Amino acid sequence: MVPPSVTKSSPKRLVSEVRTALVLALLAAAACGSVNPTPVVGTPLSATQLKFAVMDAVGKPVYCDPDFYPIAREGGEQANAISTYPQIKADSEAYAAIAAHEHLPSGDLTDAQKLVAYKAWKLLRALTLTDTYSGQVYVFQIRIQPTGGTDQMVAGQVRVDGVVSVTSRTATSAPNCPICLAASTLIATPRGPVLVTDVHVGTVVWTETADGSRVAAPVIETGSMRVPAGHMMVHLVLADGRELLASPGHRAADGRALGALQKGDEIDGSTITRWELVPYAGERTYDLLPAGPTGHYWTNGILLSSTLKAPTPV
Repeated sequence: MVPPSVTKSSPKRLVSEVRTALVLALLAAAACGSVNPTPVVGTPLSATQLKFAVMDAVGKPVYCDPDFYPIAREGGEQANAISTYPQIKADSEAYAAIAAHEHLPSGDLTDAQKLVAYKAWKLLRALTLTDTYSGQVYVFQIRIQPTGGTDQMVAGQVRVDGVVSVTSRTATSAPNCPICLAASTLIATPRGPVLVTDVHVGTVVWTETADGSRVAAPVIETGSMRVPAGHMMVHLVLADGRELLASPGHRAADGRALGALQKGDEIDGSTITRWELVPYAGERTYDLLPAGPTGHYWTNGILLSSTLKAPTPV
């Protein structure tokens, strides 16, 4: 006999009561912060697709375009688009995203279509996404120029599914485009070649006098500049084997910008057999100014002109 104070539950009712108790316990735990539900995120995109998502939401980056800085070469951008196309296509992930975003065909491209792909590729290189190590969010900082407005520095984040949010917009100036040498450049000195990163004020280097003589002189000024994302350098190779990596705006001893040169041109007593724009992996570029009337010095055996000016006497 069952005592009056005790009620017998059926097995089905008992299971239902247990389930209800578990649900209530989970809700209570969530309310107390002991359970952190994962935010709902859509289908993850590739790194290139995320960059396009940022540009579509915020604007195209303003950067030092090597095809137009320091000077534009007639037909230069189209020529570089054709020569760079194999490199662009070799990155299958990026190329697929470029083709989809720019509505390019899947087969071989015409020269005009290669130019479209090249322009998109340059923009992608100018935008850097930084991983927050959350697995779901990247942060960015991009310089843009709104239509009819001044340059802005825009900071924000993009989720792996392409959702972009802006955290700040600040007025800024145009990018400061480097016109200096790669960190690996060797400077000619009476004691032998010295890395440009090891040259300081007072270091004695070889320079050229006004009459073309080679003399030793101390360095009176050095400079270094941080490069922007996507910075491209001119890679020169001469017929006699000398080669150089420098910003397009750096000038030869005769005043010509390296970015304005082309294959077949004469420089420092030799002929250019290769002229190409290549991505720069370094963080900074460098320059120096030797004492004397010309500001000339030898880099990797090639005579160049300094971009620096002599300090103003106090």
